[in-house]
Amino acid sequence: MKKSRLLALFLAALMTLSLLAACGKQEPLPITPSDTPAGDDAQTPDDSQEPAEPTEKVLRSYISDTPETFNPHQMATDYYLMDKLCAVLYAMVYDEEQQARVYIDELADGDPYYPDPNDVTLIRVNVKTGYTFTDGTPITAHTFEESMRLLNDPLLLNRNVYASNLVGGEEYLAGQDNSDEAWAKVGYKAIDDTTLEIHFLPDYEPADWNEFKLNFCFAANGVIHPEMYKSCISEDGTQCTYGTSLDTFVCSGPYEVTALIPGQSYEVSKRTDDGAPLKDFYTPDRLTYVSATDTNTQIQLFENGEVDSVVANQAAYDEYADNARYWYQKDNMGIYLNGETPTCEALKDVNLRYALYWGLDRENVVKAVFPISDPCAYQFMDFATMPDPADPLNKVVNYRETPEAQAIRIDGHEVTKLGYDPDLAKEYFDKAYENYGEKIEITCIYGDSGDTLKQWAEALQDHYNTLFGTDKFEIKLQAVPNALLYTQISRAEMDFDMCCSCGWNTDPTQAWNNTNWVYSGPWTYNTQYCSIADPAAREEWDDLFYKCALYDYKRDPQKRLESMARMEEILLNDCCFIPAYFRGARYFFSDRVDPIAQQGEPELGFAMWQTRFN
Repeated sequence: MKKSRLLALFLAALMTLSLLAACGKQEPLPITPSDTPAGDDAQTPDDSQEPAEPTEKVLRSYISDTPETFNPHQMATDYYLMDKLCAVLYAMVYDEEQQARVYIDELADGDPYYPDPNDVTLIRVNVKTGYTFTDGTPITAHTFEESMRLLNDPLLLNRNVYASNLVGGEEYLAGQDNSDEAWAKVGYKAIDDTTLEIHFLPDYEPADWNEFKLNFCFAANGVIHPEMYKSCISEDGTQCTYGTSLDTFVCSGPYEVTALIPGQSYEVSKRTDDGAPLKDFYTPDRLTYVSATDTNTQIQLFENGEVDSVVANQAAYDEYADNARYWYQKDNMGIYLNGETPTCEALKDVNLRYALYWGLDRENVVKAVFPISDPCAYQFMDFATMPDPADPLNKVVNYRETPEAQAIRIDGHEVTKLGYDPDLAKEYFDKAYENYGEKIEITCIYGDSGDTLKQWAEALQDHYNTLFGTDKFEIKLQAVPNALLYTQISRAEMDFDMCCSCGWNTDPTQAWNNTNWVYSGPWTYNTQYCSIADPAAREEWDDLFYKCALYDYKRDPQKRLESMARMEEILLNDCCFIPAYFRGARYFFSDRVDPIAQQGEPELGFAMWQTRFN
């Protein structure tokens, strides 16, 4: 398939950013962190004078480890530590008024545009002038082209390649030729010092400018120092040591690395030279990170006033929850039901699947096992957004607040956040029991990777057995090695009745865009595991997916919104997956900082680069 690897990497990277770099959170834990900054920020209070404005705004956090590389073409786990070091065309930032992510120009000079209005695959971007690397080397459109060429060099086999969606890109990546002649066939060119031209394959061009900007706000699509980079390539052209040390890396973004002790600490500071882009937009002058992998150590650092935030999910901190803010992952965790299982004929009856959906007391059962998670009966999260059809480039709307989402029904019943109706569940169960004619027994598999998953499986077993009565219904549990769990529920195997320790990930800005449910066409994988039992529903899902992703509705936000609501309705009515919760984290922040995001935005965390300092 041609779906952009970079987009998937980008979303995975931002997931890491939200978890690790959003700078934890804790205000008044058992020991309230000091109001006076530690270290370089420490000041002696003087009650006789007005408090002085801090001369330097320092944001302090912890990390699991210092960066392994500063090469954005090769980075795998340290994306958030590379943020703001490599200049990009567009920056993803947080809009406090909309409480959503937006894009602003970094080195792009305005929105992209079509040089030929009749060809939506050919896009140009103007590039600003006057910006430089930290060594003074100018950045031009040619710098962007050379950076993209080195990113996709077929001999280097870089991890974060992007060219597969571009004209000539797949052929270039598949070859062993990185010559000027070979690269000339790829659809990414600098027309002059201030103009980039990007040529996408038909049907793989961005649907709108926001989608285009999403693809070009990631560090791997930013600029690297071409001369330094090429000096680090091995003689045979297959290895590159760029960014393996500070001596082999040159920053181009608004921040630069100012201190690094491998395995211990890391520091970036806002550039002071005139060549730094967006240096006045972000608020921290300096960000410091100390290595701390142990939860107790992280909390102690926070209580001592040495870091500005911490994640504290433990019950011991429940009494301070009023001062917490929450961040929820994009993974919809729940229960897979095999509507085609040969070992439990009753599950082929949608009435039984509806009974299990409406019978799940998410508020109590989920919270008993996962107290920080967000119980949710929606297929698409309640923080999903869509471009506002009335102004798609500048505004977003909460998907759940749209008339289309609110009109969704499951077999005629209104969809609610918690989705618990025991009377309705028993009504559906009685229908299924009557159709089946004898006691219903289901084997529920779960991952054996920890006690929590076992507790979750046991909680569901007890809850459902009690609700429907063990004389008519019984769930039996079976632990499965975690490494084999997804294989067992994959479409190739489908060797299960019920699975309670899996979920699926989705994009909160394009919740319809989940290939796990696709059955046909270029987006189908042999490892897919999400199953739709009804063949007609599968066909309708695929039709809507491809219309939104590639064809008829690609540039029509209203049609995409309508399709998204219908796609959610298909999943809810087929009911082979019962949504249960979104995993969460509880953050506490010191009173030195005031993040502008009240709830962690899935793509930007708490937007700590824009935080207010008290």
